[in-house]
Amino acid sequence: MALNPKAAGKGDSECAETGEPLSEGGEADKKSAATSATANQNGDQPGCRDGVMPEQEATERRRSVLADGRGSSSSPLSASKSSEELPRKNFQIPRKTRERKGLYQFLPPESREFEDLVKLISSFYLDASSRGTFSYCKARLIHNELLEKEFIEKRREMKQEGRAEQELVESYCFLFPDKSKLQWICEKGLSVGHCRITTLGNPSVGVYLSKYSDLLQINPFEVGSFGDMIIFKVMRGRIKHIHENMPKNAIESSPKFDCHLSKSANRVTSLLSYRAFELTQQYFFEFAFDEIKARPRHVCPYAVVSFQYKGKEVAASPMTAHRFNTISPEGSRGTFYIYSIFPVPVINLFFLFSTTTVVNLNIP
Repeated sequence: MALNPKAAGKGDSECAETGEPLSEGGEADKKSAATSATANQNGDQPGCRDGVMPEQEATERRRSVLADGRGSSSSPLSASKSSEELPRKNFQIPRKTRERKGLYQFLPPESREFEDLVKLISSFYLDASSRGTFSYCKARLIHNELLEKEFIEKRREMKQEGRAEQELVESYCFLFPDKSKLQWICEKGLSVGHCRITTLGNPSVGVYLSKYSDLLQINPFEVGSFGDMIIFKVMRGRIKHIHENMPKNAIESSPKFDCHLSKSANRVTSLLSYRAFELTQQYFFEFAFDEIKARPRHVCPYAVVSFQYKGKEVAASPMTAHRFNTISPEGSRGTFYIYSIFPVPVINLFFLFSTTTVVNLNIP
């Protein structure tokens, strides 16, 4: 039976669509056989690789591909992979919060800071013989961020105003407050109206501080007295010197100045000098738009030191022994006046021969 030439041509045309040329001696048949074998191994239909599939078969092929994709996506491996590919949320390692520094930093007595603080206090003694009469057993620095920041801002403002460097120099002053007010002053600062002294200015618009660390109150300390002393860091700024005979309106606070000092302060050379405490006080105030501030910013609490007065090593003189005991309270004022004028031997002579004479000399 003879072969159909059209059928043979059709088969040749289908193989030609693979893009592989026919070779002589049956090479094309060998290649086609190998291709069909490979297709069977891969699960493909026999025939040419790029041949056109029927429409129904192509649709089923797409469905099978989609089903395979869904099945693979439901596997645990693919789920973990997809979860890794999801955008991660921003996670920050929580920072270790700095421990809030308390109001006080206690200084051990054997520390160098404690020794430096005691040296600072002793460098502000009025009387050199005060060394050894005070013992300091407890010290703590004050860390008040608000007051320290205001102190720095005040200095910056004064510098921007063109103040002289001498006005911006930092120094120290001292206060021996009531025990009930110490904590408040360290937390809130020193406010106006804390004392009743009127020597240098109205206490309701300014604050008074002691210039010397061994002259903290009007009356001398009794042996065994103890308490807490606040050390202040200050800037005197522009100083106005006050005379004793100046009228009251002349010593009122002025926006042109920052501090009042007594002109007679240099005459005080001893702790027992006449009005030594009042004349060595320093008066600070601050204006803000022609209004006085309740707390001058150039006065900042620096440290608190506990002290005890041990007294002088030398035995007390007879005058000292009878100073408060033999003289009546009514004549105490005149007694201090006489004591500051006459030398000690003369006073002792008065007491030796006639105590009543001294009493009669008291100023009313």
